[in-house]
Amino acid sequence: MAYSLALNAIYNQYLTTYAPKKSDTRYDTHKKSELKGITNSMAKVNKDAPLYKIDTSPEANRYIIGIKEETRQLQNTIASVIGDSESTQFDSKIAYSSDENIATAKYVGQNETLSLSDMSEDNADGTVVMAEQEIPSYNIEVQSLASAQVNMGKFLPKETRDIPAGDYTFDMSVNGQGYEFQYTIREEDTNFDIQNRLSRLINNSNIHLNSTVEEDGQGNSSLRIESAQVGVHYGENSRVFNIADAESQVGSGSVEYLGIGYIAREASNAHFTVNGMEASASSNTFVLEKNYEITLNGVSPEEGIGATIGVKPNTEAAVENISNLIGGYNQFIRAMSEYSETQAQSNTLIGEMKSIAGYFSNNMEKLGITINTEGTMDIDEKKLSNAILDEDSEQSIQSLKQFSGAMVRKSRQVSLNPISYVNKTVVEYKNPGKSFSSPYVASAYAGMMFNSYC
Repeated sequence: MAYSLALNAIYNQYLTTYAPKKSDTRYDTHKKSELKGITNSMAKVNKDAPLYKIDTSPEANRYIIGIKEETRQLQNTIASVIGDSESTQFDSKIAYSSDENIATAKYVGQNETLSLSDMSEDNADGTVVMAEQEIPSYNIEVQSLASAQVNMGKFLPKETRDIPAGDYTFDMSVNGQGYEFQYTIREEDTNFDIQNRLSRLINNSNIHLNSTVEEDGQGNSSLRIESAQVGVHYGENSRVFNIADAESQVGSGSVEYLGIGYIAREASNAHFTVNGMEASASSNTFVLEKNYEITLNGVSPEEGIGATIGVKPNTEAAVENISNLIGGYNQFIRAMSEYSETQAQSNTLIGEMKSIAGYFSNNMEKLGITINTEGTMDIDEKKLSNAILDEDSEQSIQSLKQFSGAMVRKSRQVSLNPISYVNKTVVEYKNPGKSFSSPYVASAYAGMMFNSYC
């Protein structure tokens, strides 16, 4: 038992200190063939690469990871504007909301996931079918948002402790999946120390719960635990998670002492109307009639007041898409400029990006897009709008699309081998024509260096 608790304490120490970064965009998901292609490209790059001695200082590691993150973000921005094809038009549909405090929208075309049109009045969860017809715009009134389950512990004095020191365990179930938590209360620990330790442990356990320590301003604190999931899926209980002291008498009693088993609010679904028809959803984000991804942000201030969801005119959509594209490029240049004083090779990367933009600058200036001395771009949106409507601007629009494609290719090359832009010393060159691919060096010079996440 003591051995198990010791291992668990070591594990929890690392778990509460290091947490992986996560992505929340669909452009970071890839097919197996795409990942295989990236791996093969990395091996090909390393096949003829010399043996380097690389700067492995924390600053260099942050710089390499920064290159990877910024190139990934640039690729995602370009993909969101032009998709995966360079021939895609910039006037792709963009949804709008008349009141983003109530709801925001994104045009998703014929995406069939979570569509309300799949629901019917006869559904056991009580949802109502929408009319199966094409409606160019919708009016949404929100009566209530989908909410998460919240457990609220007792408010205890921060600087004292009434529970004995020792090893403690408690059981937690999340959507039917059971977990056991073990931790140690030391002699010097206060209630505030215990609550913060458990909060970090829960947050970093990746069990879809979020925890914070709340204070009442009178010297007391409480452990608050909230489910990441909102709403109640069909056939599931409104209690998303449960916390209880372990059945064993050894190390029990902390749940009752902290009061974290108390459910202050059960999970509930969102309730709203679309064009006057009632509907509900277990999430605040859903796809409406296969055209719009709707995110509910707030309740309508009063009955009869809602948000109108529609699609922007083509010209406005084109201006916004191009602005997002240029904004992504500017963000990359600014991010790389932050390393210019400590990482000399970052100036090389900035120079290469500026050269690509400069190649297309003459035609892009006709669209109201100009390049500054530091390499970023400015947009005259009025001139851009006029140019989009002008049939003679087709060549300039084509140049902008070529610029987008060039940026995609460059960002892929950079993310594949960021070590190209790091200070390094060549130790040995490989024998030309007689080198071979080694799977063991793929992460040394290509891909990325590991920090606390991959």
